[in-house]
Amino acid sequence: MSQLRAFQMWMKWSEGLCLLDFWPSSGNILKQKSFIAFGLLLLGAVSAEAEERKTLGWSLAISNDSMGDWHDRWQSSSIQNGILRGQDWTGSAPSGFGQLMEYRFRTDILTPASLSSPVASDRRHAGVLAFGVHTYAARSGYDLRVGGDLVVVGPQTGMLDFQTELHELLGFTIPDLDNFQIPDQMHIDLSGEVSRVWRLGDVDVRPFGEVQIGSEDLLRVGVDLTLGEWGRGDLMTRANVSGHRVSFGLTETKGLSLVAGADIARVFDSIYLPESFGHELTPVRTRVRGGVHYGGKRVDFFYGLTWLGKEFEAQPEGQFAGTAQIRFRF
Repeated sequence: MSQLRAFQMWMKWSEGLCLLDFWPSSGNILKQKSFIAFGLLLLGAVSAEAEERKTLGWSLAISNDSMGDWHDRWQSSSIQNGILRGQDWTGSAPSGFGQLMEYRFRTDILTPASLSSPVASDRRHAGVLAFGVHTYAARSGYDLRVGGDLVVVGPQTGMLDFQTELHELLGFTIPDLDNFQIPDQMHIDLSGEVSRVWRLGDVDVRPFGEVQIGSEDLLRVGVDLTLGEWGRGDLMTRANVSGHRVSFGLTETKGLSLVAGADIARVFDSIYLPESFGHELTPVRTRVRGGVHYGGKRVDFFYGLTWLGKEFEAQPEGQFAGTAQIRFRF
């Protein structure tokens, strides 16, 4: 029921003037420009849909620390679903933006280490609903992505209610965090990524760089390694929390691929760890990951494990989170 309430609230906001209610103050020019840029992205998506488009594929990256170190803390849960629309897939993205569009929906749950009696220095609970539009292009050997997400945060999302109901059903610890949450707010995330692939024998080496402004302002650089044929010629999207790349299922390549990767980010600001609550961001944020893609006759499967470094100074240690995707063919 909490998910239904959150969806109904989102539909009410999207009926017209919801963005005006959250329009940044006159002194926050950068965020005002972010809202305008997101509006232009939406207009571009509407214009693209006016042309002949079809659904090419989809992705569903499920990340959870219960699939990693079996705890329920910090980066607790994330589900990221993407629908890819465009014209025929030719093995690579088109040269121009706006021709290949991903419509993305994401939910995140961030929690303190203890759901029942958190310490004051721990991070606050944050429920997140994000609705995004992203576009892909390939130019001069580089793979490019730019996009924006409307990010809704706080009790208004209903995610704490959903988590409570789920834990009651499964017999897990019941969250007691009503007074330990990030307050209601809405932000626009603008992000972009650039990468390039070098093939060294059987290994694809993909260095990448990423920038984001919005709910978190950050710069990130890293590298992804792929050993094996599976996934070549497909388009991949990156899971927000773990950094793993999962496919849209644009090819039917069978076989096995092993993947590994690492990245490091400088986070300049985060609404999830505000200074007003006494949080101090770590100088850098690191992720190290490995996983396996398997493509069979009837099913494609991915599982990966990611070590997430500390995000704030009071966090005593890093954590492991698992990411999975499964696709059946009929």
